[in-house]
Amino acid sequence: MMGTDGQGSSWLGARIGWDAIRATLSAQRVARRNFSHFLGGITLLLFLLEVGSGVLVLLYYRPDVAQAHASLERIVGEVPYGDLIRNVHAWSSDLLVLSLVAHMFTVVVRGSFRSPRELSWWSGQALLVLCIGLAFTGAILPWSQEAYLQARVGSELARYVPFVGNWLHHFLRGGDEVTSSTLQHAFGFHVAALPAAVTALIFLHLFFVQRRAATTPRDDDAPTMPVYPDFLVRQAAAWTATFVVVMTLAIFAQRSVGVAADPRLPSVVGARPPWYFLAFHHVVRVAPRDLLGMDGARFLVAAMCGVGLAVVALPLLDRRGSRLTAYLAWIFLLACALLSAYALT
Repeated sequence: MMGTDGQGSSWLGARIGWDAIRATLSAQRVARRNFSHFLGGITLLLFLLEVGSGVLVLLYYRPDVAQAHASLERIVGEVPYGDLIRNVHAWSSDLLVLSLVAHMFTVVVRGSFRSPRELSWWSGQALLVLCIGLAFTGAILPWSQEAYLQARVGSELARYVPFVGNWLHHFLRGGDEVTSSTLQHAFGFHVAALPAAVTALIFLHLFFVQRRAATTPRDDDAPTMPVYPDFLVRQAAAWTATFVVVMTLAIFAQRSVGVAADPRLPSVVGARPPWYFLAFHHVVRVAPRDLLGMDGARFLVAAMCGVGLAVVALPLLDRRGSRLTAYLAWIFLLACALLSAYALT
């Protein structure tokens, strides 16, 4: 439909001001070789996939220890395309955490945490913590024997966190033991509190990123491209590739429902937490009984927590984004990967 201004604008475009939006986007430029921009968009897509598929799963899921596993079996076995939706939800959750870790890593390597980007960095760190919480609470909800053991082992690791360990252990379990209260606790956070917090933080993070881009002068020597259409076209291609990966995994690498949880069964030797806790779990397993006059496991976990705090404080510790920080990031990532791989053997 032709617009009344005679310029050929569509009815909707004339009312939302598409021409002004397009002009604004065309005037903004981003670094051509900054892969972290695309990782941010991929993270957003994975979160939307997780929320969308989670809403569909929620239509049939029952958050009760007597019905949770049976309802999941019904979703996978009886509901049309239920197995596909459930697998999309599970894979999107894991890939969301992975993409956030990759995003944070590229930011560190590029030194993009420096002033005036501190708020973007800290909001990104908070997003990573919340999304790990989202993945962990979601892993409990199937209430299979594997989910039950992951809840026990994962929450037990919290005991070794300095100062807040006992409180965090009790908080993750919703009590002293993994019981029906743990499932109800995880369900409430997984479907309400954490998604709401992540959504709000995403908008806040995007606001910080946009403000940073508007106030930070660009390096004239760095190649750039306009947001529209160059960057958005490339981002759309990245979204398409990500969607293809998620669907391929959901179809050909289906996640087993397992057997229903039975707390009366003895703990399985070699039970492991979710993959994003494997490095911490392995440190606790191999820690000596005594280290420098302290409990070995608590000492090593405290050291890893110290590294985490240093990562959060990077904008204050390294104001120039030195190469040493990038090298240390590679070493830390490699160490976590090796510890996680060794824990799986």
